[in-house]
Formats: sequence, structure tokens, C-alpha cells
Amino acid sequence: MRCIILNRNYPRNAGITGYSAYELAEYLHEHGVEVHVVTVGGNYQGGVRSGSLIHSSKLHHVRNLYDGKNKILRLLASLFEGWSMARKAESLGISPLITLTDPPLLNYWVARMCRKRSIAWIYWAMDLYPEAFVAAGLAKPDGVLYRHFKRELQKFPPDHLIALGARQAEFIQKQASRPLSFSILPCGVDQIELPEARPDWLPTCDKITLCYIGNIGQAHDPRFVEAVIAALDPARHHFILAVYGIHASRLLKYAADFNHVTILNAVDRKELGFIDIHLASLEPVWDHVCVPSKAVSAVCAGSCLLLCASELGDNWHLLQDASWRAEPGDDMPAEVARIVASLTPDAVARKRAKALGCCQNLLRMKAAAMTGILDAVKRLRPSS
Repeated sequence: MRCIILNRNYPRNAGITGYSAYELAEYLHEHGVEVHVVTVGGNYQGGVRSGSLIHSSKLHHVRNLYDGKNKILRLLASLFEGWSMARKAESLGISPLITLTDPPLLNYWVARMCRKRSIAWIYWAMDLYPEAFVAAGLAKPDGVLYRHFKRELQKFPPDHLIALGARQAEFIQKQASRPLSFSILPCGVDQIELPEARPDWLPTCDKITLCYIGNIGQAHDPRFVEAVIAALDPARHHFILAVYGIHASRLLKYAADFNHVTILNAVDRKELGFIDIHLASLEPVWDHVCVPSKAVSAVCAGSCLLLCASELGDNWHLLQDASWRAEPGDDMPAEVARIVASLTPDAVARKRAKALGCCQNLLRMKAAAMTGILDAVKRLRPSS
């Protein structure tokens, strides 16, 4: 019994999608599946560090064309890399394929190849493409290319869906040409044990600690982070900032003027629970197109969450018991100020206690999803 997992990033390179793919590969290996991984091996810039990992899978690398920041070159390189990954998977003659969504439109190349070769495939819906191009303002829903990609994907829907939450699964199901079997596997679920030693960057005084760690890209609102930093009371609060992405330079420049902000290059995943409140945001136009994993990781570490997103997304649906939420929009800064003013040690302690229950629910959801994916691999394997 064999399968292939496709994703641009895979350990030893960083990135939560690569780490998630690694976890699934190891689980399937432990349950008797020979796992092959097709990856690019490019670099991934990130705000959370993970340790070295031992591989049980067979890795197949395709050429890494470009890791720079030029948008046109990145898009062209991503299209070629996705095509190369699909061709490599085809050459291995293994089924089913489990396809993540990095590089963009990898699902498009895989769907076309699998339809042509009658190969079973499982779609792991991290960021949704081509929908992300519309959310980013790079395409219009009535555009020729967008309609082409959507039409081609509908011609050969996946044989099984792995969604990041129930709301995302419902969104994808509504667009599918036929009903899909699916598993719900939120990204970032892990039982993170806190080290005994306090990190050097943690304030020694008894303050409520907040942070924004990780990507601050097009799907996220830098004004939200700025509003939180501005609303904090330096006598009661301290803020940790470790960011990358399109809005990172703006945030770093803004935060440099505040004495109650510590700027770091990265934070070890095991140390996330030392922070009381993690920030996460998602612009409403990105609802279901992506589901920020940093929010899930924070709650699984025992921290609580301050979220700027609509109530329709899976982050709020899954994590609201351990969260505060500010509605995106013009009134967001005032709403953030009201929330920050209410952040007493007792309020934080109550939310942290709720985070423990959320984490246990997420771990049960993850275990059920892993079992469901294993069952799908068994069901979709070629008959001998």
C-alpha cells in the first residue's frame, strides 16, 4: 500500500504546511503505508522555529527555480514547479496522491494529470487556489483565466477532501460538481509542552504578554496589530513581535517607537505557551480561502487568542471559547481599545483555562481526521 504527498515545502525546510505534511506521512508510515513525498526543497521564511525531524518517507525533489520577492517571477516559477511536481508524481506510478496547495495551482496540475491517467487524488485544502488570486486582487471572478482554472478543477474533483475546518469544507462542497467525502483537520494542532526554563526574551516583571508571530501577509491586517500595540498600557502589558511577510517592514518600523515591544527574529514553537495572548487576523474577503494556523497553534500551546476576523471563519468557529474577537472594519481600533482595557489577569486566566479544553477537542478532531485519511488511502489504492 503506497501513496504520494505533494507540497513545495517539507522538512528540513520550515513552514507549517510542510510540517503538517510530515506529520501525516509519519502517521501513514506507522500504519503500513509506504509514503513518497514530492517537494521542491526551496527556502521558507518563518517566525516559528521547529527542531530537526527524522524521516521515514522517500523524498523526491524537483528543481527550485526562484525564492526571491519579485511577484511575477514567483508566480511563473510556482506554475512551473507545480507542473514539475505533478509530472514527477506521475512518473512514480503510485496512487493515491495527497496534494496540498503549495505552490499555487498545484491542485490544478494534479487534477488535470489525474483525470488524464485515471489516478485517485486527495485534496488537502490549505490556501485555496485560484480563489486566493481573487482575494488578493490579482484576478476577477469573471476573468478568463480564473474561470478556466475553476472549470478545469470542476472536471475532476478530488476523491477525498481534507479541510481545515467545517466552514471551509462547506464552502468547498458548495462549489464541487459532486458530493465529496471529507476529513476535518485544522492546521497547527499539536500538544505543545512548555519547557521549564523561561526564555530570555520573556519579561521578568508580572505583565500580561501579547504577541504577533509569523506571517503578516495580504490576508492579514497590519492596522490591527498597530491598534493593539497603541492601546497597551506599558505598566501592565508587554508585546512580542516576530514577523515576516508583505507588511512586516511596516510593522517593524511602527513597533520600534514603543518601549513595551520586544522585536525578535523568531520564537521556538515550544515557547509559544509562555505568551498569554496571541494575535491573529484575517480579512473577510479571505474567509475560507485560508485559515490562519497560528491561531490554532497558540491555543494548543495553552495561550488565548485576540482575533480580528469575521465570525464566519473556522478560527472563530473552533476557538471562540479561548478568544476575544474584534470585528474588521473602520470601528476596529476603538473595539480593540475596549478589549485591551478589559484584559485583567483574571480574564486572561479564564481564557487560558478554556484553551486547554479547546486543545483537547482539537486533538480528538485531529485523531479522527488521521484515521479518516488512512481509510481513504486504503479505499483509493489501486486494486491488485
